[in-house]
Amino acid sequence: MATNVDSSKATSMTKSPEQPSTAPLGSQAKSGRPYLYVVGANGTAIIDPTNWQVIVTAPRIPPGTHDLIFDNHYPDHLGRVWSVAAAEEDGSSLAGVYVTDPKTLTNVKTIPLGQNVAHTPGLTPDRKFAVVPVSSENKLHVYDTTTFEEVATINVGAHPWDMMVSADGKYCCEPNMDSDTLTIIDPKTWKVIGTVPTGEGSGPFMVTIWPDSKTASVECAGHHGAEYHHLGPPAVATGKGFSIKFIDLTTRSVIKSIPLDFLAVWDEFTADGKYNFFFGSEDAKVVVVDTGTLEVVTTIALESKPTLNGYITPDRSGRYLYASVETGLQVIDISSFRVVETIRIGGVVGTPYLLK
Repeated sequence: MATNVDSSKATSMTKSPEQPSTAPLGSQAKSGRPYLYVVGANGTAIIDPTNWQVIVTAPRIPPGTHDLIFDNHYPDHLGRVWSVAAAEEDGSSLAGVYVTDPKTLTNVKTIPLGQNVAHTPGLTPDRKFAVVPVSSENKLHVYDTTTFEEVATINVGAHPWDMMVSADGKYCCEPNMDSDTLTIIDPKTWKVIGTVPTGEGSGPFMVTIWPDSKTASVECAGHHGAEYHHLGPPAVATGKGFSIKFIDLTTRSVIKSIPLDFLAVWDEFTADGKYNFFFGSEDAKVVVVDTGTLEVVTTIALESKPTLNGYITPDRSGRYLYASVETGLQVIDISSFRVVETIRIGGVVGTPYLLK
């Protein structure tokens, strides 16, 4: 049975940010030790994870022409962050991939994608290749993260929204919202090697491969036809509702489906792979699933919702989960599933990265 944890009772104290600085953020941190960078469309903040003190906050990363989506916590081999922006429907802004240095607040590279809708980029385990789903083309674009050259284009199902490469480098998984399938690709050849049906009307759109590289968690929206405005018009509800599908990548089959009362948008795992955390952009909570039983064990209440730019990142030590929400960065103790700290970072909402 699921239980709810009240974050307002569990939070021990709040930390407030320093005044914004115009100097490069990296100069505010001491070299040789990791700092927690919260990188988002509306700004960047540095936090010392040893004491939860805010080192500095700064305005959003250039170019700042329209909303950038930072929704994975994997920097490339040079510590740069890959994000995307979809084109505006009226053509006033075009789509692009943006490579940024969070320490210097600079845009390193912009890769234009024209009048398209691009979604969550991901990286191979060695961080040498970035993969960008372009849902308006029904394709994945693969880029070399050193040269920024496009090395492959893969035809997939209708409306790809997300992708992830397994830790062992064996699988690249990509859900197709309007095809109700999960496409499996070989990252060594960038060829499609399998397709898994997720159920008629399920509307799969986000995916995370488990640490064991054998299973995938797929968030399903229960909508078809979403384009420029996520699940707004012209998206149509299929009547199947929101759900999570767990897929065995070896047998290429759905092994369990869990219905949800909210739209789960992202998920992450504890370092040991024991728990899978699900959260959405419009709901102030995290649902925790035991990966051994595939049952919901608890629901953690957050202080506010993550919004479209918020994300949750596990700490490398396996002790904490960092939840970036509208009102700050909340620190969840994984052993107790309780919020133990809320750090005020001046309205910055984004993806937490541990960077040296």
